[in-house]
Amino acid sequence: MSSPPEYTRPFFWDVDFHALDTEADQYFIVERLLEHSDDRSFFWMLNHYNSQLLLKIVKNSRSLSRKTGLFWKSYFGLKEGDLKCLRQPSHRVGSKSWNV
Repeated sequence: MSSPPEYTRPFFWDVDFHALDTEADQYFIVERLLEHSDDRSFFWMLNHYNSQLLLKIVKNSRSLSRKTGLFWKSYFGLKEGDLKCLRQPSHRVGSKSWNV
């Protein structure tokens, strides 16, 4: 088991850092560093994980912010509809899902 470098620890404030495995938890690690990282952590992620994995996560993550999604859309040359984080939610904001 291999943990991410110690300098990435601040970005995993809500989990047991030493329990993270760079392979088994790759989706979580990449998704977190796409959204929250500094230059050093960002470049570690780019060097450690291949671009196909990054692209897969960028396209499928619903938890990335619009700002992050737009950056990666430009980086990979994608269309807005290719990223789940940029799609409209399936429910209307402010609507109730049941009758009260």
